[in-house]
This record gives sequence, C-alpha cells and structure tokens, in this order.
Amino acid sequence: MKAGRLRNRITIQQKVVGKDALGQDVDLWVDVCKVRAEIRDISGREYQSSQAEQTQTDCKILIRHRNDIAPDMRVLCNDIYYDITAVLEDVKKTRLELPCKKGVRYD
Repeated sequence: MKAGRLRNRITIQQKVVGKDALGQDVDLWVDVCKVRAEIRDISGREYQSSQAEQTQTDCKILIRHRNDIAPDMRVLCNDIYYDITAVLEDVKKTRLELPCKKGVRYD
C-alpha cells in the first residue's frame, strides 16, 4: 500500500455501554485507534423516508492491516461518521478494506 494515498487521518470508534448520572445505561463511543486512511465514495442514492428526502453514500476506506477492527465499529473523519458494514482483508494481510455507509455530519 502506497503511503501517499493515505491522506486522511481517521479515528476508529467502538460502542460501549456506560452509565449516566442517574445510573441508566447509555451508549458511548470510545476511540480505539487513530490511523491514516484512503476514503473513496463508491455510490450514492436519494430516497424518500418519513416524508423527508434522504441520501445514502456507500464508501470504501482502506487502512493498513490491524487485528482489532470489527464490523460493529465506526469511523470518524472530519466530523463525518462512517458506519462499518464489513472488514475485508487482503490475502497478504497488508491492508484492510472497510465498506462503509456515510453518516451525517456533526458540528
């Protein structure tokens, strides 16, 4: 994998269950690692849902191989969340391909 393609600095996060001030369970996202990545948009579509127009973008994120990445995690890059749908490794175990669905931007 060529280092020049890894232009984006991403944070991979995992959901954990924590407690709020009242002792109730809440979902929290904690950082697992920060790595360099290449992000490519693959396809997009618009659709109607709940009488509002929605867009969905499918992306592919490429990173160097790691053993601690799972499909239930998400990626954060430039205030945009990407939900990981699968973790695909190449035969040589040099990189991971993460097919993702692009989420909303949080400011």
